[in-house]
Amino acid sequence: MTEEIPTYSRWQNFKDALYGFRPNKAKFTPDMYPDLKGKVAIVTGSNTGLGFQVTKLLYGKNCDVFMVVRNETKGQDARDTLLKEISDSEGSLTLIAGCDYLDLTAIKAVGEDIRKKLNGRPINMIIHNAGLMPPVNTGTSKQGHEAVFQTNVLGPQLLQHFLDPLFLKNDDTALKRIVWVSSAAHLFGYPEYGIRWENPTFENEPVESRPHPMKLYGQSKSANILQAKAWATRNAEKVNEIGCVSVSCYPGNLKTELQRGWGAINQAVGNLLLYNSVYGAYSELYGALSPDLTVADQGAYIIPWGEIGQPRNDIKVGLTTGADLRLWDLVEEKISQFF
Repeated sequence: MTEEIPTYSRWQNFKDALYGFRPNKAKFTPDMYPDLKGKVAIVTGSNTGLGFQVTKLLYGKNCDVFMVVRNETKGQDARDTLLKEISDSEGSLTLIAGCDYLDLTAIKAVGEDIRKKLNGRPINMIIHNAGLMPPVNTGTSKQGHEAVFQTNVLGPQLLQHFLDPLFLKNDDTALKRIVWVSSAAHLFGYPEYGIRWENPTFENEPVESRPHPMKLYGQSKSANILQAKAWATRNAEKVNEIGCVSVSCYPGNLKTELQRGWGAINQAVGNLLLYNSVYGAYSELYGALSPDLTVADQGAYIIPWGEIGQPRNDIKVGLTTGADLRLWDLVEEKISQFF
């Protein structure tokens, strides 16, 4: 990029990273959630970890939750578990399988399945929760992109493309929210707004050119922060008309399926330092449900366990100077062939 890149403080980054281990007490908890009977939520990665906890809390408040998952068997097992655990819910659980972000050709069918099963009902909440955080940097998608960026960035934006016509409508405008799940790992992204602008997907580059897996993950989580604001800007007229709020969210330092494959020692350390995933659900559902958020909070960065914080300084500035829109358009170019 040609403009001068805003600086950021490594000391501030260190403090922000530590915050996740001792966050403020949750101020917006399930006992404060409204009755969600008749409301529809789309939750990706809802069969396990954080997505499962978010789905459980929503369903417990009588929400109609569309459980968007990759694996149908695992999704059905999770659905069966929730139906047994919350037998008195007046909501519903609709399984949408086949959402494999490592193959972008699969996502159009997912959008169509959601459209059919909605049967004209409004969508109130979209929570882009599914993600990938592998311990290696060698994963490559079917489209030849680095796996983490495709799963965490390209995939959600492509799914959102198919959801927009169903979501951006004058229907049930009392509640319209999108939550793009990010992470404190964005602090470890690239120096220029977190993104390796010349080729963020490492397309047609040797695997050996890739950095540490955490750098790749940090880039993808920086992108999620940018996406939250860019989506609202690109759809500003309709967004303002219906009162929709789009935010990013760092759920917290959690014990989830994201750590699978990281080895026994790392997982043992994680069990000592990390929080139960239900706390991360408080963060995400603050973004999805809190009455404190308004259209004035477009692109807000939610931190544990449900309050507005600040991302890394250069990314914060980038949300006001167009870095978010540049990222959005870059992603659009890569996914448009799958529309």
